[in-house]
Amino acid sequence: VVILASAKFTAGAVAAFFVGQFIQRYGVKLTAFLSSLIVGFTMIGFLLITELWHLTVIGSLLGVGSISLVICVKVIVSRWFEGRLGLALGLALLGSAAAGSLLTFVLEPLIEGYGWRMAVAILSAGVWFIALPVFMLIAREHPEEMGLKTDGIDTDPGKIKREMPDHFMDFAAIVRGKTFIAMSIGIFLIGFVDQGMLQHTVEYIDKEAGLGRDLARYGFSLVFTISIFGKIGFGWLFDKLAIKGVMICYIMIGIGVLLAFPIGGFETLLAFCVARGLSHGGTIVDVPYLARQAYGPALLPRTIGTLTMILSCGFALGPYVMGRMYDSTGSYDSAFYLCMVMAGVATVSLMFVRPAYREWLREQAPQ
Repeated sequence: VVILASAKFTAGAVAAFFVGQFIQRYGVKLTAFLSSLIVGFTMIGFLLITELWHLTVIGSLLGVGSISLVICVKVIVSRWFEGRLGLALGLALLGSAAAGSLLTFVLEPLIEGYGWRMAVAILSAGVWFIALPVFMLIAREHPEEMGLKTDGIDTDPGKIKREMPDHFMDFAAIVRGKTFIAMSIGIFLIGFVDQGMLQHTVEYIDKEAGLGRDLARYGFSLVFTISIFGKIGFGWLFDKLAIKGVMICYIMIGIGVLLAFPIGGFETLLAFCVARGLSHGGTIVDVPYLARQAYGPALLPRTIGTLTMILSCGFALGPYVMGRMYDSTGSYDSAFYLCMVMAGVATVSLMFVRPAYREWLREQAPQ
């Protein structure tokens, strides 16, 4: 599982940078269509797995397709909303949490009946018959397609350059700026912690906490179920408190790691799952929210794509490093201490993030 996850997120990190540029040039709908094809055919490709390296290739292709689709959703929602952007992102991204909470219960009967390769191939039907056709029929890339504007700004690529200051149009200057560097540090570290904890949750609860495989799987599903409320709750909190809301989310991630230590029964497991689920939900919303608040809609595909690349690097490294630390020490304690320190540093880094676009909007508002 860790091999598949690391391959997925490593490939996703590489893809994210180029996907942002591709969306900027060719649009969201074409990107989503091609990404859906990659995901659908890759899931069918599970039928061909016979060697360990096949799993790495499949994981890499899944990473490319899935991260591209997530970026597409984040870009569209971030173009359409401003005042309630956090809440809108939380609602739009509920599907991943719902899928994660149901996956164990749907996948296991299919595996028992058809084997794990065929089970994944069967699940690809959701891409072919639901996700892809619904998205292509309903999605609108820009508010202007329906005669609307967000923040009173026309986000059409041909017009937005005339409506926004030059510094929001200079991508090279953006990535060299203090805000982007601080944001990148925080996002990378929190990605490391979040996925490192997530990918090792079942093993930790099962073996080190000693609660058994069944309770570990239920705990894992509970984390995803609770993350549904985390997406909505933290999305709302981001709208209310802006950057401070994201900092609260990062603090809760550290608290979630701390609550792993005393797990020894149902009550302590529940406390851990609540903290992990809520904070995990918040980490799905933070990247597009921070990008929009700092840089606005002009270069959203590139800023979201680049920040997602950095986040995915953390996603890829976290499970691997935590696994190596466990193998060398026979315990997760050292890895958990490292994660708590990282969550603290990530929180502090956001103190240096300036929501420049949000401030510019306030200056433009009538007095």
